[in-house]
Amino acid sequence: MVEKDSIFLTIEQAIAAVCLDFRQYEPQVLLFSEIISVLSKGDIIAKRVMGKDGLWISMTGQRKMCWLENFELIETMCDIISNSKADPITLTAVCSRVFQTRAFTEKDPTSGQPGVRILTGMEDFTCRQCGKCCRTLDYHNEVTSDDVARWEQAGRSEILDWVGTFQKNGREAVYRIWIKPGTRTFAETCPYLQKKPHENRWACRIHDVKPQICRQYPVSRKHAIMTGCPGFEPE
Repeated sequence: MVEKDSIFLTIEQAIAAVCLDFRQYEPQVLLFSEIISVLSKGDIIAKRVMGKDGLWISMTGQRKMCWLENFELIETMCDIISNSKADPITLTAVCSRVFQTRAFTEKDPTSGQPGVRILTGMEDFTCRQCGKCCRTLDYHNEVTSDDVARWEQAGRSEILDWVGTFQKNGREAVYRIWIKPGTRTFAETCPYLQKKPHENRWACRIHDVKPQICRQYPVSRKHAIMTGCPGFEPE
């Protein structure tokens, strides 16, 4: 299988990726009910209500059903998948549903431990330079320490001027990007996004050193579709 259109995840990484997917979007109610059916083998019961973005859920050992929606529903689903102790085959079935693509159980070539290989579908992707991801998605909190270190090493002080540094738990430094210099206010859009003259296209003025979150977007066909990216649509 070609590496560029697939990714191998260990069991722990696959569970983390599923939870990341859950937290990235509004509650995916139909998907959640399917996942519960795959994982619980009847121990957990979920019921949908047409037209509502929530689920009635009865957890293992509980008689009464609780109505869950929004953040509470998403976090409950993350707890269910994290505590499920799903075998690799079941987890592969979950990943296939969550990421809307084919997935296979496979062993890690280094450790020999079982994991999941997921097809990303990215071989059909073409960036349209529409700028939609830069103009509409909120990735202010996604800058990493590696991004900051790369800009420092490259002497890109003009980028670092737009980076805010904050303390987490009073110790660890966390970063936020595109904060107006000298303030604690986020810029409305990335300051390095530039519209091409006489074209409905946009360009990144720091393309060679742009943040990792920008380099990786979109990570899959589903990610593109769920966030409004037209990269898989015919031109």
